[in-house]
Amino acid sequence: MKEKSRRFYYGWTIVALSFLCLSVSLGVRYCFGIFYVAILKEYGWSRAETAGAFSLAMLIHAVFAPLTGMLIDRFSPRIIFPLGATFLALGLAAASRITAIWHLYLFFGVIIAIGINTHSLTPHITVISKWFIRKRGLANGLALAGFGLGTMVLTPLVQLIIDIADWRFAFLALAAIVFGILVPITAIFERRSPEEVGQYPDGIAIGANKTLSPLTEGFREIDSSLDRPQQWTFKAALCTRAFWMIALMFFSVSFTVNMMLVHQAAYMVDAGFSPIVVASLVGLVGLFSSVGGVLIGFLSDRFGRVIAYFMGAGTAFAGLTLLLLVGYSKSMWILYGFVILYGLGQGSMGPIPTTTVGDLFSGNMHGRIFGALTIAYGIGGALGPFIGGYFFDLTGNYTLPFLMALASIVAGGVVIRHAVAHRRSERRFLRAGTGASEDNSARN
Repeated sequence: MKEKSRRFYYGWTIVALSFLCLSVSLGVRYCFGIFYVAILKEYGWSRAETAGAFSLAMLIHAVFAPLTGMLIDRFSPRIIFPLGATFLALGLAAASRITAIWHLYLFFGVIIAIGINTHSLTPHITVISKWFIRKRGLANGLALAGFGLGTMVLTPLVQLIIDIADWRFAFLALAAIVFGILVPITAIFERRSPEEVGQYPDGIAIGANKTLSPLTEGFREIDSSLDRPQQWTFKAALCTRAFWMIALMFFSVSFTVNMMLVHQAAYMVDAGFSPIVVASLVGLVGLFSSVGGVLIGFLSDRFGRVIAYFMGAGTAFAGLTLLLLVGYSKSMWILYGFVILYGLGQGSMGPIPTTTVGDLFSGNMHGRIFGALTIAYGIGGALGPFIGGYFFDLTGNYTLPFLMALASIVAGGVVIRHAVAHRRSERRFLRAGTGASEDNSARN
């Protein structure tokens, strides 16, 4: 009998869908920095209180992420994703009517945030983790490259619409894009798991005797630095040191990325560059972010998550250092260096934390575990933008906030190293909890 899985593996369609959804939904989030400059110009609110709307959005993201993780574990993404996209479109349409600061907090900080949450990392990485094991790093990197493409396309587009019409019309345009693209494609093409289309993770072939075919040799060797996957429960994961270290890594990454998301455009405009040039540069950061995400995701499958993270984080550190120099030199070449280096590094800081969660805490509770970890991401994402605005209002520059962002990059590298170093002791904890001895585990 011929093996089944010589046909195209539908998991790559799922990756393509996640790429597109993340490019639109997270692209909307990354456009906040462009709206931020326009709204500040029109209303003259302080930077801290205006950035506070984004901070509220990240807190809402933290609160709703566990619920989203639970829903995506229980219900089909063909239900969750279209409903979330509809909610996001309604929030964007409502944002076009902002006339007071509390409107910004309600529409962007709450309604849009809930809509983005249903199309953020938690649900998409949870779905992808059901489709890929051996190629999980590459699959996650390809999917997360979507937010870079979304940034590259949407930020200059939003600035162009603002220049031609105004920022209110730009919100309406984003609402139309979200509703017109995300609702139909997710309702038609999404699938929950390989079993729904008669396939197996990674597109492996199953012989007539229901055993792995020769094509799948090494299937269980997800990464040379990782043990074989275990079926983690939510309670067991919470009791491990690795869980809390990864939570700290999520916090560190989010603190830096979201501070830059909100304030990098304002910083460059303050340095004397025109808004349309700045929007184009932010878009280029997104482009290089996509490249960095795919590259580091691929390398993490080959050399391990820790080495790959240090490669990407070091690149981001160098890029952010160059941005600090722009405020003094006003050099376009230094700014290009920031765009390339920080973009590549920022892209790498997405796939590594998310893929590491799948490596360390596999099983049917992955969505709930990932959602709980996203609380740390939301808190970091709330503090980063607010601290950036607060210290700008206090000192008149972004030097101290950006130095804190550099320190946060370093902290992320420290904690992922310790999290992976503790993986074997955490595995032993799980086996002890399920009554399995180390000797039996070694023989299986």
